[in-house]
Amino acid sequence: AGQLKRRGINLVMTALWLVMSAQALAISGYDETEFMTVDAFLSQVYGEPLPGMSLLPLRGNLRDQVEAALGHRYRGLRLRYWQQGNVTTWVIDEKSKDMPMTLAVAVGPTGITHLNVLVYREPRGGEVHQAFFRQQFIGMTLQDDLSLSREVDGVTGATLSVDAVSRVAVMALLLHQHVMASQAEPAAD
Repeated sequence: AGQLKRRGINLVMTALWLVMSAQALAISGYDETEFMTVDAFLSQVYGEPLPGMSLLPLRGNLRDQVEAALGHRYRGLRLRYWQQGNVTTWVIDEKSKDMPMTLAVAVGPTGITHLNVLVYREPRGGEVHQAFFRQQFIGMTLQDDLSLSREVDGVTGATLSVDAVSRVAVMALLLHQHVMASQAEPAAD
């Protein structure tokens, strides 16, 4: 029953987010291309049953680190994520040129395990959803200076989108490290 309730909450939150995104896009005049749903991505990462969604408050030093990784202020107060064992999945919106794209990144003990563009909203640069581009992130880890462990090969005409995907990859790795470290800490009495 608890699993069904969590899945229902996930579906309601996803539907609400999609409605709000569609309204914003209708106002802006941009097209939206959905390549994959959140549930389809989670199924690729975890199989069935899907884990429930959690929320991570973004405050203090963690907020500072996220904003340093992104290179700009992050407006959200909490981040949604899914976890099963030592694998976390993050769904993050990040601006490319004018509009945000929605990315999903799964991180495990050896680095990024899955990365996909769920929704792309720009008229150009959408090649970042192609497997040849996304595959280069698999196995990447986070360096001490908040950079990726390997260089990212760009895509001609999609420089801003490539940069946005790279920033989100760094952010997901950083968030994963935070969650794993907080779960490893002994409980305070």
